[in-house]
Amino acid sequence: MLKRVYISPDEFTAITLREMLRSRKIHAEVRRFETTWLDGLPKLMKGGWGEVLVDEDNAEEAEKFINEFMQESAPD
Repeated sequence: MLKRVYISPDEFTAITLREMLRSRKIHAEVRRFETTWLDGLPKLMKGGWGEVLVDEDNAEEAEKFINEFMQESAPD
């Protein structure tokens, strides 16, 4: 079963995190909240563009990698 490990503010961030996790041998998927006929509304209601999902068994490790990656990417 898949578990959400991150709510992404945009598509670029979601795909970047997915690929980073895959490079670390963690199966990751991206699920977007938006649909073409509700442009923008799901982002407001769910707090982001979409979510990054991983297998439950890898969730803790994935969250650790994401936190490290986001800290390294943050501007000083």
